[in-house]
Amino acid sequence: MSDTDLARPADMSGGHRERVSKDSPARRRRLAVAVLALRRHLRSTPTATVPHEASRAQTARALGSQLGLSQSLTAAALGVLEQCGDLAFAGDAVVMVPPGKPHPDDLAVTILIEETALAYLPGQVLPHGLIALDAGVESPQVRRAARPLIWSGLLRYRLRGPHGPGLYLRERPASRHAPVSEEIRCTR
Repeated sequence: MSDTDLARPADMSGGHRERVSKDSPARRRRLAVAVLALRRHLRSTPTATVPHEASRAQTARALGSQLGLSQSLTAAALGVLEQCGDLAFAGDAVVMVPPGKPHPDDLAVTILIEETALAYLPGQVLPHGLIALDAGVESPQVRRAARPLIWSGLLRYRLRGPHGPGLYLRERPASRHAPVSEEIRCTR
């Protein structure tokens, strides 16, 4: 083959990307870009329709084809967005969760966090591990369930708090604080 042969890929890889480990910097960069692209796409189409009664794999395939991403990368990005509380699966649609609103799977945990917060003084850390144990969920779900309470101004995440990183009651409630549980209870 000559150097000018158009049928031969220039990088000798055959046109295929090499597999990279899940923890490699290249994989993390691709995932970050996929998360941003997926978040932008889902925000621009509030109810991104996927095949009726689609599994998560079919959802990842459908959204990946719309965005030009691989199914595995799209599935990983969907997982990141769901874990963060930015989206929820509702029947045959993927729905973005608006800022300040609880994830549909976290309503009871959000109410439990708010009720637990009433037993603590301002500035104290909330025992999210105990809340997780009491609610029967994992700690990441407690952090996700606390998002509307952080948004409302009741709680604050402090990386360097007096008791280490965690959720703390605000010393003074933020100006936008309103009882969240009434709003949450109305959405049930």
